[in-house]
Amino acid sequence: MRYLIDNDVFFAAIYGNHTLHPTARRWLDGAKLSSWGIASETYLAAIRLLMNPIVMKSGHLTAQEAVEAVDMELSGKHPGAIILARKPPDQALLKQAQGHRQIMDFWLIQISRENKCLLATNDSGLAATWPDLTLRIS
Repeated sequence: MRYLIDNDVFFAAIYGNHTLHPTARRWLDGAKLSSWGIASETYLAAIRLLMNPIVMKSGHLTAQEAVEAVDMELSGKHPGAIILARKPPDQALLKQAQGHRQIMDFWLIQISRENKCLLATNDSGLAATWPDLTLRIS
């Protein structure tokens, strides 16, 4: 089975002080035995968060350090891929969003559909809306 990892899981697995770090880290380490990846948007979001002094407190990283941290997570014995959308955004899908926060969620659902993989997320609302395309990590 293939997994597309949502940023809420990916970032929590990378950042040791995140409240969900132990759960996300354990799950991602197990998922790495399968085919897995992150969307290009997740790649950039993880770098942005690692550089953010509000999120990371005094431990925020430089751009080079953040890129290296994300790239290191994607490498190794069971490397992950950066998954790109194959088609432009599905307008019918995006128009179902009931708020601004759902736009990225629905975009990741589109990428999951296109790549025939499950979106691994901590988002209970997303998992409830798309149970056949998501796997909730909690």
